[in-house]
Amino acid sequence: MSADQEKLIAELVEKGLAGDMDEINAIEDRVLRGKVKSALAKAKRAAKTTTTAAPAEEKRVAETIADTPPSDNPNQKFGQIIEDTFQGSLDAELNDTHIQLKPDNWFEIAKWLKSEPSLHFDSLQCHTGMDMGENMLEARYNLHSMTHDHKIEIRIAVSREKANIPSIEQIWRIGDWFERETYDMFGIFFDGHRDHRRMLLPEDWEGYPLRKDYEVQETYHGIAIPKVKEGWE
Repeated sequence: MSADQEKLIAELVEKGLAGDMDEINAIEDRVLRGKVKSALAKAKRAAKTTTTAAPAEEKRVAETIADTPPSDNPNQKFGQIIEDTFQGSLDAELNDTHIQLKPDNWFEIAKWLKSEPSLHFDSLQCHTGMDMGENMLEARYNLHSMTHDHKIEIRIAVSREKANIPSIEQIWRIGDWFERETYDMFGIFFDGHRDHRRMLLPEDWEGYPLRKDYEVQETYHGIAIPKVKEGWE
């Protein structure tokens, strides 16, 4: 890095610390913009440090973020940080649309995503299920940080025979109803959920209505269940 570029980054960081982000966001060079934002993030963390050093884990994650190659796509950036911290957790190559994880360490990863100050994904905006066909079901989570204003999508695929994923309702409380609805419609079981029961259908209902192979039962407690709603257009 040239002396002129270092000087420019320092000047832009000073403006960012003063709350002026317009000039930084207007930088057309993605690499330079990434370097400025990384330097700004480090400067903000340093400003928060008083007489005590940051915890070792927070410092390590902060350094990882700073050292990660600049990318405008958060699924790429944070997916790599997850893999660096929880090695072997990825279930597919990184891409722009989502981060595909294995279910095994999901609870620990989720807890870390929320509690790590450099990430602070404090909002679970949406969680739902999908029937992917070919015997696979998938849970999807949209996470947002109100502190840092970044967001990612996590996806976790499981087989129908072992449709178990660790529950996150004790991390993000809104996950309580999200997980119950996903269980009700897709039959994905969220291990550790403290109130794991159907949400929309009776507890003794047969099957999961949003699975592709779902067949409506003929009767429910002796009541015929019509398969066609006559009069609907």
